[in-house]
Amino acid sequence: MTRRAWGPADIALVAALALAAVAALPGGGSPGAVEVLSPGGAALWPLGAGRREVAGPLGVTVVEVGPRGGRVVASPCAGQVCVRAGEVTRPGQVVACLPNRVAVRLVGGASGEGVDAVAR
Repeated sequence: MTRRAWGPADIALVAALALAAVAALPGGGSPGAVEVLSPGGAALWPLGAGRREVAGPLGVTVVEVGPRGGRVVASPCAGQVCVRAGEVTRPGQVVACLPNRVAVRLVGGASGEGVDAVAR
């Protein structure tokens, strides 16, 4: 028995199935809010909430929540990696200031939050 190599039609079919599977994943809708985690607890802010100050062990981290997502604008940490990380614009994305123990995560969406994986 001879095996046939994959032709263009086979590759196109696999690509179409992969795109359909990605489009069917939950959480593909528009985001709904920004969750900010800090030593003081968790806060959920609606998109467009503006700038807020969040206290951490090193000082104040400034978080800006715009119409598309959230980002760290200023932080007392030395490396400023969180500031350079930019805005989170997809549900599940996170930007964190580890030295100051502050994290910003985009949550929500048209389909809400659900199970993202199952292991057996």
